[in-house]
Amino acid sequence: MRWFERLFFGLLFGVAVSSAHAWSRHAIGTWQALNALPEVRSEPLVKVEPLSGFLKDQGPALEGLLQQEEQWARGHVRNYPARPEVLAYHHDKDADASVWVHRFLSAVRANPNMPLPLYLQLQPTTQVLADNHRPSLAWQDISLHKVSGVVDAKFVALRDAEFVAVLDVIATASDEPDYGLDIGLWENNATEFGQNYGFGKQPLDDPKHLASSQMAFHSGYFHESPLMYASSGALRRTFPEYRMHLWQTLARHAMLSGHPYWGWRFAGWAMHYAQDLTQPYHANVLPGSSVTGMLWADMLAITGMPQSKDERLQRVSDRHAALENFHQQSLLAALNKGDFNHPNLLAFANLSKDQGRLVLTEFSLREDVSKSAYAAADELDALVLKAFPMMTAELMNGSQSLSFYGMLTQHNPVVRDALDKNLRDLSGNFGRVTRAIWRRLR
Repeated sequence: MRWFERLFFGLLFGVAVSSAHAWSRHAIGTWQALNALPEVRSEPLVKVEPLSGFLKDQGPALEGLLQQEEQWARGHVRNYPARPEVLAYHHDKDADASVWVHRFLSAVRANPNMPLPLYLQLQPTTQVLADNHRPSLAWQDISLHKVSGVVDAKFVALRDAEFVAVLDVIATASDEPDYGLDIGLWENNATEFGQNYGFGKQPLDDPKHLASSQMAFHSGYFHESPLMYASSGALRRTFPEYRMHLWQTLARHAMLSGHPYWGWRFAGWAMHYAQDLTQPYHANVLPGSSVTGMLWADMLAITGMPQSKDERLQRVSDRHAALENFHQQSLLAALNKGDFNHPNLLAFANLSKDQGRLVLTEFSLREDVSKSAYAAADELDALVLKAFPMMTAELMNGSQSLSFYGMLTQHNPVVRDALDKNLRDLSGNFGRVTRAIWRRLR
């Protein structure tokens, strides 16, 4: 590793721990974005089935489909780490259902321990919660993470063969990639499957922090300066395009082969990665910092003066966390009041954003979605700093139990309104890419 690569890699090392999740509550935005389309609301209910049911019926067909998908990724995704041939999907009709699922997850190089129960996340509204009679599920039933990143969400179990609304399936699934689907996949994550998957070493952050190992699949640093790329090849190793295309391909196949439940669940997974790239902190590696300033800070750290570097990393981490808290609490406040016409909710349903961009192509993540988010990052970061100038370690450590939205409402409503306005534009982009994937699959 050249000296400047080693220098810049050190600066990247701490970025991702608290920013592995782009948006805290994808499901809320997905509900609002798709409910704006009459054709979504009129979709017939779909029959629930376990993943093993889909694999039992379509296992032989998936062998060829996943091979084609692998060839697509090798030809179209920059710096794509090819899947080892030993992981190619082979269906054994005589194997147990658990073996089918394990082989499938291994073939798509996802975490093979992902629970994938039949469940829904309930909309956080008084009426929906009051009308629910399904049994509850705990966070540990649906996720590999020990600590919930989805505050106050209500999860309920579904029965095999019952019928549920398409919108609820998609919205629930749009959160699911943050539950552990992409963690532990790198060879230095101390997982057996990570050593076999062929992705190489984790490009961003500390591989000992398993929760942040998903970052390279949920971010797209496609528009940094040439000096940044020259300083760190790690920035080129982000793969949201690969994931989005994979789940779209499987969604389309599942729907065409008579498995609409898994078709829409895979669709929700695909939407997640596009939605992530509407988050500026997932498209711009260090908003508010110049390239020369970042390199200088790391050079000082190498010479034994790490304060400037540590402060830069902590600032980005804290601002991202504060923004997520603010946004989530603003949406929950409106939903809890039943204020469905609140501008922050309506922003996801802003159909004017769709003009001229009705579908999302294979290359839109790079050339459109992440480019817009990258351009918005510095302005957003400055707004967050203005809103929360006195963030301390003690404050951020307790951020899960705080409402930054409530704090600003009480102490600085003018800045709150400015931040709300900025986020409404980003929510509009979130809604646009969500509907674009729906249209492409429908």
